[in-house]
Amino acid sequence: MKKAISEKRTQVYFPNEVYQKIKEQATSEDKSSAQIIREAVEKLLSEKDRKVDWENDPFFQAVGIFESETGDLSESHNTYLYGVKRKTLRT
Repeated sequence: MKKAISEKRTQVYFPNEVYQKIKEQATSEDKSSAQIIREAVEKLLSEKDRKVDWENDPFFQAVGIFESETGDLSESHNTYLYGVKRKTLRT
């Protein structure tokens, strides 16, 4: 009876410079190149899956704590920040 394999084999081509960096990293961590690549891909995918907690984001907690006598800051922020007038959207 064959043992079920929980991993899939694939073939990936890397530019020489990237491949050399992978090999160097593997040597410095005493790991295989395949392990370095697996860990990098797992990290990338877990970061992409992470949801942003907007309610607890420090930037959004600052909303409403400032006052201004200028009433159109949200609409004309580019003008005030960069001196660029708002582009009109065409429909």
